[in-house]
Amino acid sequence: MTTETDKTKAFVYEVAFHIVPTVSPENLPVEFDAVKAILGKGGAEIISEEFPKLRPLAYTMIKAVGSARHRCDSAYFGWVKFEGTSDLVAELNKVLGASEKILRHLVIKTVRENTIYGPKILPEEKREAMRA
Repeated sequence: MTTETDKTKAFVYEVAFHIVPTVSPENLPVEFDAVKAILGKGGAEIISEEFPKLRPLAYTMIKAVGSARHRCDSAYFGWVKFEGTSDLVAELNKVLGASEKILRHLVIKTVRENTIYGPKILPEEKREAMRA
């Protein structure tokens, strides 16, 4: 259940999205900036981002645009981590869901810290035990 204070309190979120592959590489910055503009208009603080890159999809996705249905086997994948309110997330979901250029998107609540894990280094005593 969301309280009134939760709607005005800022949390850290990440929005990941696929842009349809029919967008030309020259227009890709325009589409990426449009996502960031929604966040900026809502007063979000952008923490980090990754510019969309063309990637093959694990399965074919279908995007309905008007009466036409487009099949996509690849898409431009990008993400933006930001701090904002739940009202901003609701607006972001509404705008991205209605966009003809966004194949799919997902917004998750996360933490500010970098969550990419690197290789673990074992302490010396554990390395010795493994050698024995």
